[in-house]
Amino acid sequence: MSVRFTDVVKRYGTTPAVAGVSFTVESGTLVTLLGPSGCGKTTTLRMIAGLELPSEGLVEIAGRDVTHLPATQRDVSMVFQSYALFPHMSVLENVAYGLRRSGLGREEAVKRATDGLVQVGLAGYGGRQPSELSGGQQQRVAVARALVLKPSVLLFDEPLSNLDARLRRQMREEIRELQQRLGLTVVYVTHDQQEAMAVSDRIIVMNAGRIEQEGTPRDLYERPATPFLARFMGESNPARGQARRLDGGRMLVRLGNVEIEVEDARAAEGEVTVAVRPEAITVERAPGPAGTLAGTIAKASYLGTHMEYSIDTAAGTLFATCPQVGRPLEAGTAVALALAPRGVIVVGGS
Repeated sequence: MSVRFTDVVKRYGTTPAVAGVSFTVESGTLVTLLGPSGCGKTTTLRMIAGLELPSEGLVEIAGRDVTHLPATQRDVSMVFQSYALFPHMSVLENVAYGLRRSGLGREEAVKRATDGLVQVGLAGYGGRQPSELSGGQQQRVAVARALVLKPSVLLFDEPLSNLDARLRRQMREEIRELQQRLGLTVVYVTHDQQEAMAVSDRIIVMNAGRIEQEGTPRDLYERPATPFLARFMGESNPARGQARRLDGGRMLVRLGNVEIEVEDARAAEGEVTVAVRPEAITVERAPGPAGTLAGTIAKASYLGTHMEYSIDTAAGTLFATCPQVGRPLEAGTAVALALAPRGVIVVGGS
């Protein structure tokens, strides 16, 4: 079931938390609302759920106007950041709680709750208490409790923020697999860019209550439309350069003494702001071949799997990552930098 926002505004007093956003979540897709703290993403999610009502605009679910309907009339379920499990109830009772509240008989509620636990890989856990489960298992119980209600739309509010890094990776894979297997329409909120890229069909990036850009994870990472997006979607080095349009939707970008051809049909000519991804920079000892950018290592850090370098160049100080940890370069070393075109992005004119 689709979700559609049209010119939605949410104010608290005179302060707009959401300032006129419009977007569509297509049926059977997982769309993530991503952005820094205070950008309006959770408020937007709560307006889908009916926990907040818009000050202006239209909210539709499955083509039905639900703008002013309460949460109980929206056919959505929400998985909260805290999981919100009842500590005095068993796992099975937690999963069956919403079914019982909706008037379903005990026998049928228990059957559906048991089936829900099977769906999330917790068969046989129904008799345990939430305190006897790991964080990842508690998160699955919360998902099962939402799924058994068979909602049109399933909402996740920062569901993995309480888990450690390895468990977060495992659980985001499980959520994505479950969404695809069941064909669920999911709206997911996070501030974690890697999490958003791993689970999403599309990402809506919000900033200061507005939509900064939306698209596929690849679109947003490789073709950010603004300097904010380039900084927010992964690491990037801001630099100033000169751009000239070539045939075939390509641009010739000059950084310092280096010229790079990049694919970008949108960019303007002249002085431009450029984002250079750290992984697009190859670092070698000077002197390098023609077409490389001269620089000097300012800082070097060993991170186990890779080196991180801050490098002073004519285009500014660039941050680079390097997988070659066997022979690290020390501060003060003269280097030559090769820039991969795929990691050089024009994000704005002068």
